Amino acid sequence: MKLIDVKRKYGLNQNTFYGWLRENQLIVKEITGYVVGPNALEGMETSTNKRVNEDGEVLITTQVTIDNQKVPQLLERYETSGLPKLYSQQKQNDEQEKMSIIDVAKRLTILEKQVYILTEQLAITMKQNSREHE
Repeated sequence: MKLIDVKRKYGLNQNTFYGWLRENQLIVKEITGYVVGPNALEGMETSTNKRVNEDGEVLITTQVTIDNQKVPQLLERYETSGLPKLYSQQKQNDEQEKMSIIDVAKRLTILEKQVYILTEQLAITMKQNSREHE
């Protein structure tokens, strides 16, 4: 998986993620793009792409990929880096929204129980009233 795809899939903050990768020399920035650095994890490789532009020039670009099975290890190291802003704002918003939904669901469950109790109490009260009026 390309590192950019890891960033997208897990909602990582691009500046923080790539800065951390460079700082720890997991990747190195070259003219052609990123290449595997001296401290790269096992399973990280440089992917080279060639394409021809409109002028017929061959352009070479490089990207770093990581074995899918090594992604959890990479993420664990990233998350334990102690850096701020590990995730993109969208990811943070999604997490906040998820927590809000969970909170609303809990409140709804409580309200449902309260309505049930009140309904039962009303039924008992109505039975008692009907007996008193007989």
